[in-house]
Amino acid sequence: MTSNGFVAALEDLLERVERAAASIEQGGRKNDLHDLRLALIEMLSLIERDPGIEAATDDLYEAAAAFLADVTTSTPLARRLRLLQDAHLRYRERLTGARPGERAVTLPGESES
Repeated sequence: MTSNGFVAALEDLLERVERAAASIEQGGRKNDLHDLRLALIEMLSLIERDPGIEAATDDLYEAAAAFLADVTTSTPLARRLRLLQDAHLRYRERLTGARPGERAVTLPGESES
């Protein structure tokens, strides 16, 4: 995968993560959590293993799941929203250093470099 192809794929997946996270922040549904999970998994399969990115991925998913948890939870909604937004920000910051992983697929029309 060329550098441009990797960047384009990374941006596409990040956009999917952003949409799902924004939807969850607006009160979302379980479907949004599922979409977020799929985008996060695809992102991890595209990039080189990085413990910081993996931890930020786990944090973002857990914060999103907690945000959508039953409203009877003892954690106030405002705090859950702040935790979700903080996890989302950390995730985006960690991705700045992402590099293509070995499993990155060559896009159609591109040759291996």
